[in-house]
Amino acid sequence: MKAKKSLGQNFLQDEGVIHNIVKIINPQADDRLIEIGPGHGAITEHLQASGAELQLIELDTDLIPILSERFAASSNVTLHHLDALKLQLKNGPYKVVGNLPYNISSPLLISMLYQASQIEQMVFMLQKEVVQRICAPPGEKLFGRLSVMLQHRFECLGHLSIPPEAFNPQPKVDSQIIQLITKQNPTQVPLPELEALVKQSFAMRRKTIRNNLKGMISVEQIEQVGIDPSQRPETISVAQFEQLTLQYIESKK
Repeated sequence: MKAKKSLGQNFLQDEGVIHNIVKIINPQADDRLIEIGPGHGAITEHLQASGAELQLIELDTDLIPILSERFAASSNVTLHHLDALKLQLKNGPYKVVGNLPYNISSPLLISMLYQASQIEQMVFMLQKEVVQRICAPPGEKLFGRLSVMLQHRFECLGHLSIPPEAFNPQPKVDSQIIQLITKQNPTQVPLPELEALVKQSFAMRRKTIRNNLKGMISVEQIEQVGIDPSQRPETISVAQFEQLTLQYIESKK
């Protein structure tokens, strides 16, 4: 079936890459797996063979009958015709995996972040630059909003890079596998407030944290968590953003 550009589809076809991805996922019989965007089932068949409970989330109406027929005899596979952005997780924890369309990767990752209590880990194929942004440490140019939000709740590990030739049709960029392992004891910070503060902090990257957060938090509060108000946001650690958020919440009382 021809890939649909409107859905950002690029079907993985390289068997070596598929096996390497499955190795990272490491599916076990007692796992509860969710695969987002299974496509034609290239990775799905390996996940199904593990004996794990497997739920497939597919938006493309044309792929539903193909997947239904392919896994009709597999009692451990359940297929959902659903937009992954509307996925609400219950009765976890799950391993969530998939080859994500580039056009929904960031909002989907944030959606999963808000449901982290239902997630054991995630293994996704993303645009390489997005993986580098997520995994970037403070002080690097790529460190930004997505880095802070996801590193707050997950251990972020970049794995193998994947060239365009591994897909049909070929994307114009390299891809990479990311593994996001849920932290067992994260700093307790309300996500909406953290997200609001981080978004404002990076609103204008060339400005200092003092200027970006003007009217939201005082210079004194910035200094109280060990931040020089003249620092730029990409130089501030995740832990400091967490503490800044707690200061912000306190200032609203």
